[in-house]
Amino acid sequence: MSQNKKQQLLDAALTLFTQQGIQTTATAKIAKVAGVANGTLFHHFASKQVLVETLYLSIKTDMATALTPPDTSLSVQVQLQHIWQAAISWGLAHPQQFQFLRQMANDPQYLLSQQHAMLSQALPFLPQLIEQGQQQGELADWPRALMLNTCHSLFLSTVSLFAEQPALAADPASRQAAFDMLWHGMARRT
Repeated sequence: MSQNKKQQLLDAALTLFTQQGIQTTATAKIAKVAGVANGTLFHHFASKQVLVETLYLSIKTDMATALTPPDTSLSVQVQLQHIWQAAISWGLAHPQQFQFLRQMANDPQYLLSQQHAMLSQALPFLPQLIEQGQQQGELADWPRALMLNTCHSLFLSTVSLFAEQPALAADPASRQAAFDMLWHGMARRT
């Protein structure tokens, strides 16, 4: 029953955050929408920040489940393309969760370094793939934070555009072009 209340709180928070914004949503409102006492919220989450971070990790973990890592014997480019296309499909199929990720990315309360740390925790294969690509000479030897930020920013902007313009999302050439922009932005120059 306790896990059920925790999930009710996360679901209510997601709905309210995407409707009203993260910073403007009161914890009392989240508890009310979840149908629990305000004290119950703080029993499960020590603070609103912990609730937000738990929701973020929950969404990224759900996303990671959809991004089954590809065959590691393939080139880094092929592996990254597999992950990229699955991530784009996930973002389009989960508009409310994606909207929350966009809000987090633009919320000054959550530094990029915090977001990258949570992203690396939920999607550990992404920084590992970047490191592998750098070691094998396929990816530029740039700071990991910059590489993660490139992946994260381009993912957010691409899904936003594709959601707004479904014809682009349905066009294989546009989806390939989006990946090519990511790849060419990170690949080692020869």
